Amino acid sequence: MQRKITYVLLCLIGVCPVAGAQSSTYRCLRSDNPVQDRNAYLLTLLTIDPAAQAAIAQSSVLQALARRLTQEREAVYAACKQTKACPVDQMMLNQLEIEAAGNELAVLARAGGPLNQLVHHQMRPSGRFQKYAGLEDSAFMRASWLETAQGVNRLYKVYALGEKLPTAKIDGPLYEAGSEILRNDLASALGAEIDGASTDVFFSAWSQLGFDLLVIQQRTEAGRYEPLEEGENAAAFTRARATDWKSHPYAAILVPGIGLSEGETGLSPMGAFRIRMASRRWREGLAPFIIVSGGHVHPDRTRYSEAVEMKRELIARDHIPEAAVVIDPYARHTTTNLRNAARLLFQMGAPLEKAMVITASEDGSQYIQSREFADRCARELGYQPVDILDRLSPFDLVARPNLTSLHVDLQDPLDP
Repeated sequence: MQRKITYVLLCLIGVCPVAGAQSSTYRCLRSDNPVQDRNAYLLTLLTIDPAAQAAIAQSSVLQALARRLTQEREAVYAACKQTKACPVDQMMLNQLEIEAAGNELAVLARAGGPLNQLVHHQMRPSGRFQKYAGLEDSAFMRASWLETAQGVNRLYKVYALGEKLPTAKIDGPLYEAGSEILRNDLASALGAEIDGASTDVFFSAWSQLGFDLLVIQQRTEAGRYEPLEEGENAAAFTRARATDWKSHPYAAILVPGIGLSEGETGLSPMGAFRIRMASRRWREGLAPFIIVSGGHVHPDRTRYSEAVEMKRELIARDHIPEAAVVIDPYARHTTTNLRNAARLLFQMGAPLEKAMVITASEDGSQYIQSREFADRCARELGYQPVDILDRLSPFDLVARPNLTSLHVDLQDPLDP
């Protein structure tokens, strides 16, 4: 079955920047799997791009891997149906296979190769592989593949095989490894995949099951609001295209969310107080937009998104225009509150050198400015998502977004 593909606002050939550059006018391509699109954009591109499909079809290395995965899927499906064992680990790529596929893709991405245009007109301008922007094309492709492959394998480890997450209370699986319900769901997923099996790309049997594990475990948060720029953020993105960014001191006022305590519903009290302060700053003309950030985090699998509830309150109670409110409904940690806000400003076309204001409670603001938080960002993200420049008040910090924040992290598939 051919994968249904939607081409959305394609980057015009010859217009997108090359080398290490990014473009805020870039609009990502989309497949029929929004969770994959956000987590593993390289896989989406390799599935969509005709030149990539043709090159992959001619590669003996990649086609041998495709045959191995397709045959393995049949065997694992039979085992899941007929026994109490469900050896999904056999569907994972081993390190030698990952390296071999990476080397092959690197050759295809060389100057003049069939994947070189994909690197220049999609991968680089998307910013999603930003950590590798300084690498030459073949090394850039190889590094991007290796990271993606390890991330998909980790989906198996965490959501099928029981590897523990440090944030298991808010990000962990619903069903335990080896449970009967997980085995039955895996058999159903594999059966559905075999029924609609696609031979478009060499990795499809492996990656499809990886992302189906998130469906089984009800952890598809990463795709819940997609396409965000055409949905909840449509009015703000339209306004951003006509915004005179020089007319305000700052690009946006960021409000990090805070989750609900037991018994609370809707917007948390602290969230309500934070947006009250943000409304005042917006009316004072500090910035053209308020970014509210926070996903469905506390309590685990809550139906309330911190960002969505803050937006609702800003519009209904404070009468802030919808076009002035931008939501990030995905952030699950303070680190990604800041990182995701940086991404949104880039996508909206804000000048990269323009700072934003972070408005929070006094203790929250002090934490964001602390060495403890900087160390946490280095440990969990590998970089600082923003550069703290100044403090305006006990509640407000001035920070400049870091372009490295555009890099997508599949190790955190609920908030990549």
